[in-house]
Amino acid sequence: MNRKICEKIKIAIPAVILLTTGCTANYLVTPDEFINQVAEKQYKTENPTGFYVVSPLASLFFNQKYDANNIRKVLCRDKAGNLLYLFPDRNTQLEITSKSTNDVVKMYFDTVFFEANKLVGLRSRLVPGMTREIALTDIERIEIYAEFPRTEKVDLK
Repeated sequence: MNRKICEKIKIAIPAVILLTTGCTANYLVTPDEFINQVAEKQYKTENPTGFYVVSPLASLFFNQKYDANNIRKVLCRDKAGNLLYLFPDRNTQLEITSKSTNDVVKMYFDTVFFEANKLVGLRSRLVPGMTREIALTDIERIEIYAEFPRTEKVDLK
């Protein structure tokens, strides 16, 4: 009996480690390319398809809806420099590095909007008011982090 349990544990531990550490990827996009894509493809909507419900329990205490930008894919590069389309989901996050302070501004991809001369997005969906913004002229680098990413290679032919 103990031997069977030990064998199951030997299988389960590596599987858990693989699932928790090996399923996140990061992608790069230049600030100009990203701003152009967001400005071109974003649209806010009052239609419920533009919103996501966070969770039934959270909706008791917090705002349960947020504006989503409805951008279904973004052109970016992987670590090797290959051009591809990334299909972001609710867990996809942006890390934007500031030129002036070297601070990193983090926000969820689907909450990012191009407004006037800045990018604005939410850091948290559960806590209202955790809005982040960064001036377009202050963006040095944009990294996109995706869990279990879905991508499509771009054929340059």
